Amino acid sequence: MVLAVSTNASIGTSTRVMRLAWFVALLCYAVLLTTFHYASTTVWWIASPALMADFIAAAPFQGRVLLPLIVHAIMRVTPWFDVDLLFAAAEVAAWMLLVVVARQALRVLRIETSDLVSGILALTITVPVALHLIVPDLEVHSILGVDAGVLELGKWQTVPFFRYVYDLPAAVFTLALVLCLARFVQAPETGRLMAYLGLFALATVNRETTMFLLPAFLAVCWGVLERRTIATVLAAQLIIFVVIQAAIRWFVPGLPNPYASIPGTNYEIHLTDNLWLFTNPLYLLTYLARFGAGLYLPILLLHRYLDPVLKRTLLWFGIPFLLSTVLFGRLVEHRVVIEIVPLLWLGAVQSISAWSADQARQSQARERLP
Repeated sequence: MVLAVSTNASIGTSTRVMRLAWFVALLCYAVLLTTFHYASTTVWWIASPALMADFIAAAPFQGRVLLPLIVHAIMRVTPWFDVDLLFAAAEVAAWMLLVVVARQALRVLRIETSDLVSGILALTITVPVALHLIVPDLEVHSILGVDAGVLELGKWQTVPFFRYVYDLPAAVFTLALVLCLARFVQAPETGRLMAYLGLFALATVNRETTMFLLPAFLAVCWGVLERRTIATVLAAQLIIFVVIQAAIRWFVPGLPNPYASIPGTNYEIHLTDNLWLFTNPLYLLTYLARFGAGLYLPILLLHRYLDPVLKRTLLWFGIPFLLSTVLFGRLVEHRVVIEIVPLLWLGAVQSISAWSADQARQSQARERLP
């Protein structure tokens, strides 16, 4: 009996030490990523962190007000903290939350691994996200050149892009919302619905791209839940979205965007510039290689193994969202598609896991054959 108690206590201590070590490693990694992010990017002058925290940035940037509200509140209590330091600390927390949510997603989607492997696998979500937030864009002046009759390499250069305080939280919120949606579909309980709606509200304060989750919610729940339930929850999300966006525009309208190109709004159109980018084959190749770190390839190849919630979300959230970025966003700023990147990671991990499990079952079945 004493030996058993001693063994259990030793195992418990070892587990706590492992968890503490993982947390410390995650914190250090998050600090490193944040440092690289700040060193490799700049801020857009009409939407700098300082202006955002003072609620005088230009619209529509100022409307993405969740982190500015938090930082502003902290500065009111502790005015000796610099605004950039507070936003950097918030980004460190966001990197850590991204990995924590990714680890939880592995459990919810029943991707079976040990705790150690699960933690390491969850860390890999930072790779595609960092590719879109940190790695500079590639400007291609010429692919090849000729000098004195000699064929030589062309001219390229890297171009830093802008950093916005709401980008990384948007990725975390999107992944967490899809995770909550998957859990709600598995067991349509009131508590899980409230968690989803509450998170949806917070995410809407952070960025208005939550509107693209409405068709995804409909597609995921169609044929799974009763139509009355679907209609009620869909209406609740629509009301939450409209009320929050109206309140933000009323209390924090933001200054006019001097670069707006849609009459009567503060939004810009970049469709022509975006399409022109891809006329250069080298730029197209590098963009496709960077996009989601190429994780869309296993999704396309193994789509038969993709979880239904993820498949429908990628179609009904991903496609409308990406079309909007082509129209309104500057694709040279790879951060504009950041919301879909964690979903590509999760879809690739889940489909590869399901395919591997199926291959193992088939191999075992063949071994049992006479």
